[in-house]
Amino acid sequence: MNEYGMESILGIDLKKILVDQVTLYQRGSGWEYLCTEPVLHFQSRADSERPIYWILSWTETEEGDDQLLIDETHDTDSLSQFQRVEGFGEPLIVSSSIHLENTRVQCVIVYGYKDEEKEFLTSIVFKLENAYVTLTSGPVFTVRMTNTFPENMDRELFRVGE
Repeated sequence: MNEYGMESILGIDLKKILVDQVTLYQRGSGWEYLCTEPVLHFQSRADSERPIYWILSWTETEEGDDQLLIDETHDTDSLSQFQRVEGFGEPLIVSSSIHLENTRVQCVIVYGYKDEEKEFLTSIVFKLENAYVTLTSGPVFTVRMTNTFPENMDRELFRVGE
């Protein structure tokens, strides 16, 4: 996903992060979650009929580095975190979720590295109204929620928003 794909979520809410299993730690004044392949649920306050889901996954490069992969969908039927249950009009969430409040996306910052031919994403930071959410790829994803800008990140590749 490039910077133009990132612009689709500016100004809308990161409502929740869906995960199969999650381990939670308190780190200073923030929180750290460990999980596998999270799905980010974005929702516009003006258009609640069309949610955006980012499916995060990872792969290992030939050099052994972790690479973040992002796929976008609007279709809950394609996500394993949702199930259709008879009698319910909408699919039900069957996974764990991390719910967020006051979460309008103001800025997206993407970190990683470049080789001679292409960029490899490793981490993504969302600047929200009251917090920063950092997702770092690997066999186990690390999701950090803090009130301060994250430190010790890879090289900044690009940013969209303020």
